[in-house]
Amino acid sequence: MATKRQVETKLRQLIGRLHDADQGVEALAKALPEAKVIEVVVPDLDQVYWTTLENGRMGPLHKRAPDRADIRLEAGSDVLVEIVDGKRSLFSSFVAGRVKVEASFADLLRLRKLA
Repeated sequence: MATKRQVETKLRQLIGRLHDADQGVEALAKALPEAKVIEVVVPDLDQVYWTTLENGRMGPLHKRAPDRADIRLEAGSDVLVEIVDGKRSLFSSFVAGRVKVEASFADLLRLRKLA
């Protein structure tokens, strides 16, 4: 099991990578044109994090549950770290039931375009 510190570091790395990837920012901005609150639940650490996604850029990471979430991801700490490190695919983890995603049908279709 990964630690809280490892998970938080990896989530911040992911936010930083997305911020620095110009093509990724453009693709995210086109796929999700409205601001979204993204919640990440890590049940084995009993932790909840959230950030905003607006104009293709993610905001700072917060260490609590948001008032509301547009997109909710749930994954174990090890799975989350492996996904961010590129050792595990988000899609295959979702299909295997290791990652759960809750979002509107429209948001799921938009996110699918990015895969």
